[in-house]
Amino acid sequence: MRRPIAAAATVAAGLGVLATAIASAGVDITAYVSEGGIPGAPHAGLFRAGVWLTAAALALLAGPARGTVPLAGLAFALAAPAVVVSGAVACSPGCPLPPFERSTGADLVHAGASIAALLLCGLAMLLYALQPVDAPLRRAARVGVAVAAPLFALTAVGLLFVGQGLFTASLERAALLATSAWLLCTAVLHWRARP
Repeated sequence: MRRPIAAAATVAAGLGVLATAIASAGVDITAYVSEGGIPGAPHAGLFRAGVWLTAAALALLAGPARGTVPLAGLAFALAAPAVVVSGAVACSPGCPLPPFERSTGADLVHAGASIAALLLCGLAMLLYALQPVDAPLRRAARVGVAVAAPLFALTAVGLLFVGQGLFTASLERAALLATSAWLLCTAVLHWRARP
């Protein structure tokens, strides 16, 4: 039963990444990716659908992951509702964040849910990288950690010390791309794993 669930996770992850990429393609390069989902954005509905498909992929992947790396399965299961909240609660135009801008309650909920989801995905990635799991899964996770961890660290530096702009937005996009690629690769590897 794990392979069909992993196959569904692969499809959901692929469609989610594609939808959010298309929806955020028109967002200014200096803006956060989440601005693709603000009310009035050209493809806000597509953006939210992509986020929710990603949440579905995480929820589905929790099953196969539990059988391989139990704590990673739990991390995926906890990340899924955080991603749902991130998609349901849109930030205001500009996605203002402290300490440089005044934020609304919705901005803080959206940012908090997004950060929680990414931290949980990062934890799952690290657990895969450290556990004696199937070699391809471990290699994919190690590459993911090597690429995504520095990008997320630099994004945090940008958020705290630089604020919104090309530096922070570019790093955010690169970190999200690395995490999305790892998630999709992990789903595919679980799908193709021998029973």
